[in-house]
Amino acid sequence: MTTSETRIFLSAVWNNLVMFNYAVEPSLLDPFVPSGTELDSFAGKTYISLIGFEFNCTRVLGFGIPFHQNFEEVNVRFYVRRGEK
Repeated sequence: MTTSETRIFLSAVWNNLVMFNYAVEPSLLDPFVPSGTELDSFAGKTYISLIGFEFNCTRVLGFGIPFHQNFEEVNVRFYVRRGEK
């Protein structure tokens, strides 16, 4: 593999995406904040997101895994930063 080639680990098509964002009290998330980071905020509010979507045509290193190519997924996430990042 040359330096100009990039090996893609995971590829998929996202369909039927829905995202809900909720402002929450930062104290609810403090126990889950990774060491060396801090909760991120937007306009002074801390958010948690619930994201649902379909993963379709999923490939790992270019190969489809039987029974794991098309499936639904739900993510719950919040946002942190390290310094200014």
